Parts: sequence; C-alpha cells; structure tokens
Amino acid sequence: MFIGRKKELKLLEELYNSQKFEMLILRGRIKVGKSYLLNHFSKKYQNNTVFFTADKSAEKSNVKSFCEELNNVLKFGTFLNSFETWKDVFSFFKDIELKQRLVIIIDEFTYLHSSNPAFDSILQNAIDRVLKQKNIFLILCGSEVSTIEDIIDDSTKPLYGRKTAELKLEPFSYLEAKEFFPKYSNEEALTVYSILGGTPLYLSLFDDGLSIRENIIKNCLSTTGYLFNEVENLLRMELKETSFYKNIMLAINSGASNLNTIRDKVGEDSAKISKYISVLINLGYIKKEIPCGEKDRIRNTLYSISDNYFAFYFAFIFKHRNILNGFISPEIFYEKEITNEKLNAFIGKRFEDICKAYLKQQFYLGKMPFYPQEIGRWWGNNPILKKQEEIDILALDDENAIICECKYTNEKFDLKQLKDLEQSALCINKENKSFIIFSKSGVTTKVEELIIDDSNYKVLTIEDLYR
Repeated sequence: MFIGRKKELKLLEELYNSQKFEMLILRGRIKVGKSYLLNHFSKKYQNNTVFFTADKSAEKSNVKSFCEELNNVLKFGTFLNSFETWKDVFSFFKDIELKQRLVIIIDEFTYLHSSNPAFDSILQNAIDRVLKQKNIFLILCGSEVSTIEDIIDDSTKPLYGRKTAELKLEPFSYLEAKEFFPKYSNEEALTVYSILGGTPLYLSLFDDGLSIRENIIKNCLSTTGYLFNEVENLLRMELKETSFYKNIMLAINSGASNLNTIRDKVGEDSAKISKYISVLINLGYIKKEIPCGEKDRIRNTLYSISDNYFAFYFAFIFKHRNILNGFISPEIFYEKEITNEKLNAFIGKRFEDICKAYLKQQFYLGKMPFYPQEIGRWWGNNPILKKQEEIDILALDDENAIICECKYTNEKFDLKQLKDLEQSALCINKENKSFIIFSKSGVTTKVEELIIDDSNYKVLTIEDLYR
C-alpha cells in the first residue's frame, strides 16, 4: 500500500517529463521513506531506470554494482564489467546515444564520497562535459544531512549549482498518518500519531485490528518489538558519543528547556552542549523556539524534543529498559506506567504541534482571513497584569493575530480558561485579534453562550481536525 506523497510524485513526474538533464537532490532523515518513494516512482519506468544503492565498500566494488544495474537497462553485455572507477563510468556516457530517457537513481550517494572524496569533482566534470547534453534524469538520494549540505550546498565545492531541483522528504502529517488506520477513530489515530510521529515504517507496524494498548505492548515495550531498541539503534547509526546526546535529550525531557538548565543537568560547558544540540536539531530529533514575532529575543530560546517517538521513548521506556528485560511483563508494566492520565498528559504536549499543523494547512488553503508572517508559540511578560503568560499557538501578520489555546483533557474548556486566554491577548500588540480554542472535549455551555455569536471566536475539536 502506497500512502500520500502526492506533491513529491508530481515533482518527480515533472522532472522526468522535462526531457532535459535534471539532477534532483532528495534528502531526508533515516526511515522517512525516501527509498520507498523512489521505488514506487521507478516502477512506472522500470525498463529505463537504473536504481543503485551505494554502500560503504571501496570505489571499485560500488562501480561494479552500479554497472550491473546499468547493464540490466542498457544491455551492453560484458563490456561494462571492465569499469573500475567512476571516471570510467561517466566517460562511457560520452559516446552512447540514449534511445529513451534514462533515470539514474543513486541511493545513499554520500557513501560514494566517503570511499572517494574526489567523487563530487568527478561527477561535476561529468555533468558539465557529458551528462548535461544527455536525456538523463539523475536522482541523488541520501540521509546524511550534514554531508549532503557540505557536498551540494557549499559554494566552494564542485557540485555547487549543479542541482536542478531539491526535495526534502518530511515525515507524514497527522492527516496522512490516519490513512494507515482506517479502523481507528480520529481520537485513536491522533493518539497513535502522538506516540509514533510521521515515520512511515513506525506507522506500518501498528495494526488497527488491535487496540492501541496491544500495539504499544507488542512493538514498544516487548524486547522483541521493533521499536524497543529503535532509538538506541538510530543514535548509534548516526552519532558518536551517543551517551552525551542521550543525556541532552533526557535533560530536555525532564523539563530543562533552555541552555542554562540543560547545562546544569548535563554537567558540560554551554559551547559543547550548543554544538551537540545543533546536530540533534539538524537530525530532526529536537527543535528550538523563540517567542513568535520576537526574533530579537534569541536569548529566550527554548528547546524541546520534536520527534514524537523519541519523546515517547524517553518519557516511558528509557529508564525502565532493564526491568523490561525479563523482570516485568510488558502487560504489567503498561498498567503501572502508561496510565490514561500519563498518556493523556504526554499527548497534550504533542497536541499543540498537531493543532499548529492544522492551522498551517488552513492558511495554505486560503481558508483564513490573512496570510501569516509567523506561526509559533509565545511566552513572556504580561505588561498589564504583571505576570508571565504563555500562548500555545500565535499566528501574526502586520495587523492581525490569531491566538490559540490547545486543551487535550476530558474536561470541557471553561470560563476560567476563556478568561486566561483573553488575558494572554493583552500581550499581543495587534489591531485585529481573534481566538481559536482547540479542545478535545469542546467547551462548556456557559462558554458556548458567550462566544456563539462572536465571529472572533472559533471552537475546534478532534473531529474538526480531521475534516
């Protein structure tokens, strides 16, 4: 089953149909579905697609594997077996006429640079002297974000300026994730997304023929479950000093949200922590925020875990890994540690990001009264009431503000919470202000009576998020 990726497939088709040389850089974090997308796209053109996945072996070995895939398409026989370098391969294209458009997909292409640092120079020469004149659609795909940026985006490097298109593949949205679970209610789908995030592989592991509890026990808490060791495996694959990175995320998970409090918990100097935080941000595991609309308040930066499954893992599993290894059954552990109260509190933190994604989509579709310059959280001092305020989501342009409250509780949004929301609006200096209440359980009758005829107020439930 292939889900979503309509925009991405449209771009691939457009580049294929251009009938001129194209070089697409497809990047994205591990297991976000890059190879799956390319496999799906290439099935349509399997007779003229060379799909090669590089590995960490020497250049000669990679060249041999590539030529085998190339020969499957071009049918040149044993001639291609003589090539040992990438120079040989690219020189070969100079003297051949392609009868139809040729798609060349090189997955994990950064490995080729690792085995031969001159690979980017060789490819640059090939593009400029040979490939640009050929009916070739070249796709370079990789997960090593920092290496790709160094090879492709650095203006001092040979391949700078050679790409004709770029695509960063993001995890699925909460709406796309719902397609994995046709049997689940919207609330159940939102719960699963809050736990797993938008990584396609993780979503495919959960079976909507089972309860969410059963899926968590099977996939996350059982030592044989795929997700039990997933975070540890990812960190080992992508990072050195994994324990230090884990300490940073554990500090953030425990409530340390700024550099000083993270430093105090981790016990290292700020410069080193900042460097490691930047790596985690680049990988998409944590995020940094400044108050929406206040770019000058860089010192007020806050950090949080952005990847849903990382957040779930550090909240519920990490510190209990030893006892889950044979000292307690996953079923008993679930009943003791993942109570409805704890799970709802966890989902409540992810709920804000889901509401933010909904709001962005509404703006994108032109369903809102203005187009925002910024959307994000806001926190700071209320100059009128002389107290600290927080706004879950704020959307701004020069004259307008939409102020949002996100409540994921079984209680209805009440009058006190409405008053708090309106007081927080005093901090926002905009001419036109309106309010959106995102509430799992809706609002009380008294709140509804107050705002029902006021166009500046809107109430949205979970069901509305999926319409």
